[in-house]
Amino acid sequence: MDDRKPNIIDDLIAMLGEKAVLRKADDTKSYLSDWHNRFHGAAHAVVLPVSTAQVSEIMAYAKKHNIVVVPQGGNTGFMGGATPDKSGNTILLSLRRMNKVRDCDAKNMSMTVEAGCILQNLQDVAENEGLYFPLNLAAKGSCTIGGNLGTNAGGLNVVRYGTARALTLGLEVVLMGGEILDMLSGLRKDNTGYDLKDLFIGSEGTLGIITAATMRLFPIPVSVSTAFAEVRDVDAAVELLQKVQAASGGMVEAFELIPADIMHVLFESFPDIQLPLAKIGDMNVLMEIGSTNPADNEPDGNGSAPIQNIMESVLANAFEEGLVIDATIANSDAQRDALWEVRESAPESHKRAGKVVRSDVALTQSALAPFYADMVAGIKAIDSNIRICGYGHIGDGNLHFNLVQAAGGDPEFDAKTPKLLELIYSKVTKYGGSISAEHGIGQAKRDQLVEVKSPAIINTMKAIKAALDPKNLMNPGKVI
Repeated sequence: MDDRKPNIIDDLIAMLGEKAVLRKADDTKSYLSDWHNRFHGAAHAVVLPVSTAQVSEIMAYAKKHNIVVVPQGGNTGFMGGATPDKSGNTILLSLRRMNKVRDCDAKNMSMTVEAGCILQNLQDVAENEGLYFPLNLAAKGSCTIGGNLGTNAGGLNVVRYGTARALTLGLEVVLMGGEILDMLSGLRKDNTGYDLKDLFIGSEGTLGIITAATMRLFPIPVSVSTAFAEVRDVDAAVELLQKVQAASGGMVEAFELIPADIMHVLFESFPDIQLPLAKIGDMNVLMEIGSTNPADNEPDGNGSAPIQNIMESVLANAFEEGLVIDATIANSDAQRDALWEVRESAPESHKRAGKVVRSDVALTQSALAPFYADMVAGIKAIDSNIRICGYGHIGDGNLHFNLVQAAGGDPEFDAKTPKLLELIYSKVTKYGGSISAEHGIGQAKRDQLVEVKSPAIINTMKAIKAALDPKNLMNPGKVI
């Protein structure tokens, strides 16, 4: 890379210092491909600024010299949104060194953090203040808040707290050309003109670079009840969700659908994970309710805590109604962790299983069951040996409908992929859903977006892009 554009390298080093400009293949390799090694690109260099001022300087330089900038956080995305193209006319801007917590305002229940902060670290900082940051993803140990905001990540707790957008009070953004938009604020209400922050959340770095954010915090749920249940079918799972919500007064923290094939794929890679029930049921749910009232965790005269009583009562009634076939309730933190290990290890098990068609769709609660049944029939018609891993956050209607190749491998799986994707997208459209719930569009779903959005919507998106990035230098080839 140095031989083609040595002046760019020299200029970047002058701006950032020698150690902040990576250009050797061994140093840049992990930045130039995605987590699943599906997308690959090239760049003049990978740069690691430590301040918003440095990001601004890079963006001004890029605009002046017509150089593409691709921002990247923890590089844990699935859609290739943080991977540059192969032209090499790119500065890959990693925000990993911008990882400071600028402020934690316990009284306001907010924290201002830089984009490179790892999600798990933010949760730990909040907990040290006696508060809770509820954004929770399987990749929380490596994903960054900037990437979470770039894709409007959701995760396990959306059913109660909303997506990353709902958790954001303010942003700091650097535009192409270096202008800084300081929209950091701890205000819950601010009707002074257009709400620009929501424009950048979910834009996947195509409109500007998020360098910092002010996030909402909450009281810690100190009383928790977690259960794993085999249910009759998807329709029963949705009905059970409604019952748990009603009985708990809306305290559902998470409600995850886990079909049998998820378990089979999981135990191939992680045989030591504890089986939640005596056998693997065809359809299962992992659910959790939480209260901020310590009294809800205090045992009564019979030795049961109120929050456990709620879960036990709901499950008992659901069993009588034929919604639940078998169930277990965690009675300790260790048992709770064991149940969650089943869900949180699923993405890694799919990666290890080899070939997989991934999707991230959203549907209304009423459409989940018919969509699922329609999908199963369509997939079986293509290949009855495909493992159907349609799992995820049905508390908010978000399914990760992943299709894993047959056990032992399938040399013809790649040839089936287009048909499988066409099936998924056609059924999502049929049932009025979305082709992307939280993973973004990136480059993987860019062409499909045009198929599912009206020309008026696409043209409006293009107009916004042209207004903020007329030279198309901000992460081009992504989203639109």
